[in-house]
Amino acid sequence: MKCKTCGRNSESEYCFQHKPRKPLSLGKGLSNKMSVISNKKVNNVQNNIQLSEMKQFFMNYWRAHKPHVCENCSKYLGKEPLSYMFDHVLEKSKYQELAFEEENIMYLCLECHDLKTRGHLSPLMEERINYLKTKYNLQ
Repeated sequence: MKCKTCGRNSESEYCFQHKPRKPLSLGKGLSNKMSVISNKKVNNVQNNIQLSEMKQFFMNYWRAHKPHVCENCSKYLGKEPLSYMFDHVLEKSKYQELAFEEENIMYLCLECHDLKTRGHLSPLMEERINYLKTKYNLQ
């Protein structure tokens, strides 16, 4: 048999390329999967918006707070801001309500940021953490 559209050999009146397509029916299982995919897309968009807001927040902080030195060891951070230089004193994953609080941001050099991330807190860092926890009544 030949395809009605292009004349190629086919098993039916249309070849695979020209065979009319049926819309997918969203059965019970598929609609649930689609809603999960939609929710993931929404979450990704929200995460991208939050990242964009965080970047803008950091840039505003960089412009407003000088000098650009590590608050722990006083090392000069340079002329261009990098993401590791901005440390959330109280982790944003645990204290989301303080993610955009300027008081919760501390300039740190790479070495000091790494030490803090690994749990090696200087007396200055411990003091700042305790101050914020007391101020915002957190534990």
